[in-house]
Amino acid sequence: MIAGVAFIVAAPAGGNDISPHAAGSSLPFECANPIGAASTSQELAGPGAIGVPGVMAISISVIGSNTIHWGGGASYQGLQFAKGGLVLKAGTAFTLSVPAEMHGTMLIGWSNSGYILAHSLTIPGCTSSQPDADWLAYPGGFWLKASGCVPLTVTQERSSRTIHVPVGMPCPA
Repeated sequence: MIAGVAFIVAAPAGGNDISPHAAGSSLPFECANPIGAASTSQELAGPGAIGVPGVMAISISVIGSNTIHWGGGASYQGLQFAKGGLVLKAGTAFTLSVPAEMHGTMLIGWSNSGYILAHSLTIPGCTSSQPDADWLAYPGGFWLKASGCVPLTVTQERSSRTIHVPVGMPCPA
């Protein structure tokens, strides 16, 4: 067990290996083609979203659930996909990254161009010409060896904050 990270070790039910659009340790975020735009993050991410206020949020993809569903779908090199949309504040630059202790067991990726898999994504401050595009939504999520309350580091300029996302199981209160 990694300090502060709870896991349920389970063999994932079969999956369908994907061919990623892009894979690498650190990738630039593709701002083109958000799947939604709104004037508030809650309109896109929902009330149970987890994130950093004024910067970004991860939506819990199953309505009425407090966790993101994990496993049984797409897979990549032994990692199972967990869908959780990324909602970001338009014009805000930041980096999302998997903590070093999770490398090998977790990748992240959000894009409307295909599967993106990385340890780190650099968001340049995406914008959109859509009306009320203060917040933008992108499809994607987490690629994991096991479900758990997983850490995700959000870095903006010189400050970092780690949030914990419930993938397949709730995070401790």
